[in-house]
Amino acid sequence: MASKKTPKREAKTRVKNNAQNWKKSGGRCKKTEIISWDELERRGGMTGDETALFTVYLQKLDEGEIHMGYSKKLKDLAKQIHEKEHLYVSKQGGYKLMEISSIETKLSVIRGTLREQREEKERQAKEKASNKY
Repeated sequence: MASKKTPKREAKTRVKNNAQNWKKSGGRCKKTEIISWDELERRGGMTGDETALFTVYLQKLDEGEIHMGYSKKLKDLAKQIHEKEHLYVSKQGGYKLMEISSIETKLSVIRGTLREQREEKERQAKEKASNKY
């Protein structure tokens, strides 16, 4: 509720905005859980550099071997990886589940490097083919 010094109209507006923001956020605040090394082992989580894992996911997505319900966007792939709950990052002396936005960012960076490598290979193959004649 607003403080006693605010006008009545402004107090109603603040209460209304707070209610709308609460609905937008899903009615709850998600707090990230920081777990210990033992709990991480019990859950079967992975830590460290996940570049190789993301590279495999992206290659399988490009080949059409990852089956997602309705679309093949990085956002949906990141959501699917996050739901498996096996990627953790080091945080404040413990480990925290990697967020969807972090997964999506890393996937987009890796996808960019994979595209560059593929384009370089195609360019070299064209040069090789043109040099034969």
